[in-house]
Order: sequence, then C-alpha cells, then structure tokens
Amino acid sequence: MDREYALLPFQLPTIEHERKWVTFTYTGKETKYITNLFKHSNLQIAFRTNNTLRSLLSFNTHHQDKFTQSGVYKLTCPDCGKAYIGQTEREFTSRYNEHKRSFRNNTSTSKFAKNLNDHLHAFGPIKDIMQIAQFHKKGPHLNTIERFYIHKEAASHNHLNDEHTITPNRLFDTILNITS
Repeated sequence: MDREYALLPFQLPTIEHERKWVTFTYTGKETKYITNLFKHSNLQIAFRTNNTLRSLLSFNTHHQDKFTQSGVYKLTCPDCGKAYIGQTEREFTSRYNEHKRSFRNNTSTSKFAKNLNDHLHAFGPIKDIMQIAQFHKKGPHLNTIERFYIHKEAASHNHLNDEHTITPNRLFDTILNITS
C-alpha cells in the first residue's frame, strides 16, 4: 500500500478543492445567517454593501416631479446669489412653503428668509430659487449629505447657514477636489 493512501482508522482523507469566492450584498443579520449555511462548503464568502459614499453623494435624477420628493436642497437668493442648504424628510414643496411663510411674516424661523428680509431681497418662485442637491429618504445619512453640501458652499464662501454647522472635513475636501 502506498504511503500516500495509507490511512489510520481515525484519519479522514483531505481533498484539496479550489475555493471559489461568492459575494453577498449585506443587508443585515439575515445575510449572516444565510452565509453561515455555506460555512462548510468550498465557498469563500465576501460581503459588499450598496451604502457607499459614491451612491450617497451622487445626484439622482430619476424622479418625474422633483419637488414631491425629499432630501437635501439649496435655496439661492435671486438678488445676491447667497445659498442656504437644508434637508427635509417631507416634500421639498412643504419645506419651501415654510421658508416662504417665514419670509412673509418676517420671523426668524428660517435663516434664508431672515437674510432676505434683512437685506430687502425678493423671494422667488420655487423653480427659480430651490435646487435639489440630493434626493434621499429620511435616515441618518441625510445629515451627512446635508453637511457635505454645506461644506461645499462654505468652501466657496457662498453660504447662509449657521457658522456652527461648518466644520473642517478632509474627506469632503478630497471629494470636492476630485469632482472639480
């Protein structure tokens, strides 16, 4: 008997299989449960996510009526060109109307409306002063996206947002340098 095939009763033959890689999109504990089923197979498991910086910061234009969506918006003064960045989990139209109401009533509930009233500037129609920076549903990523766009406006010294909302961020600077 060849030494290579001689087995003791308690030894199992080891067969070398080429391991193959399989990629799963991680969605939560269910993904981990399913991939554990393949633990004893010849498959190597790798995880990926759809939640990337690129997908979060890319501009989505697939909506028919953009003002019925939610996300991050930019209001631009028609007279001086200064911009205010905000976010809403509701429709953009609803948030625009709140800024407009603050302008008409001359209240300080809107930083944008306060600037217009202080400098006697006009409040324009939604299609002229509101631009959609990023469509996004509610959630924790909305804050990060808003901070990115505030950072972008602050870098060009063209913002009306509060100074405490602007912080140095090397990652945002790198993204802005790449996209410029």
